[in-house]
Amino acid sequence: MEDAYRLADDARVRSAWDDALERGGEMLVLAGNDVSLLSPVATEAVLAARQGITVASLGDHLVREFGEPADGDIGAMVRVLIDALIGRGVLSVEAGP
Repeated sequence: MEDAYRLADDARVRSAWDDALERGGEMLVLAGNDVSLLSPVATEAVLAARQGITVASLGDHLVREFGEPADGDIGAMVRVLIDALIGRGVLSVEAGP
């Protein structure tokens, strides 16, 4: 796994899970043997990444959905989110061409 803080803006991430239940903006996700309850922001991120999305585009998408973050830049925050979701097995970084 790449270091999340070094992910380029054009790096592509893709979500994958075995099963999921969505309710009230949150999602309960089964990925392998792990079950994770995703926040509304994480839910939107994995749904947006279902077909693959660049890091920069994911940040732009989350800003459109939730607004600018009050306490930091979206680039750093989206990379932290991606790192956490990779750790849960819900996102992966796609191999380059």
